[in-house]
Amino acid sequence: MDKQGSPERSTSEGFPEGDSMDRFVRVFEASARRWELIVYPAMLAFVVLAAYGFFLIYTLSKDINTLARGMDPEMGKHLSHISESVIYLSENVRTMTRRVYHMSESVEDMAGKMTALEHLEPMLVNMHGMNTSMGGMNQEMRRMNVTGDVMRYEMGNMGDSMRPLNFMNNFVPW
Repeated sequence: MDKQGSPERSTSEGFPEGDSMDRFVRVFEASARRWELIVYPAMLAFVVLAAYGFFLIYTLSKDINTLARGMDPEMGKHLSHISESVIYLSENVRTMTRRVYHMSESVEDMAGKMTALEHLEPMLVNMHGMNTSMGGMNQEMRRMNVTGDVMRYEMGNMGDSMRPLNFMNNFVPW
């Protein structure tokens, strides 16, 4: 400002002193133009996205309608049968679970008894000797069986030679 109070422009502001309202309007218009550059394209993008979203929802509902029409018309009857089958399957799984539990108890009992059998090692050594003896007896029984077969064969030949007319039996084919 001047010392005399004349309405001249101050060098720091660039506007006359009485034009503060004019300056406010110009700044507001410039700000509004900047916002118009942002808001109008954003609104346009929102409208385009909303239209595309509506199109997607419409297409999805049409596809679901086509899928529903293509499904089995007696679906309710089949679903009740499936429900009964699932209940039956659940009962079978429950039964299997109980049986597996009892099997695990039996295996635990067997494991306990197997540890008790480990103390019977001297008896197992004696049983091995008995097995060897039984094998020898089995071999001797085979020999006796072969000897019995030979005796049966010889007795059969002896019976043939004692028949009367043995000489004639050799010539007659019957």
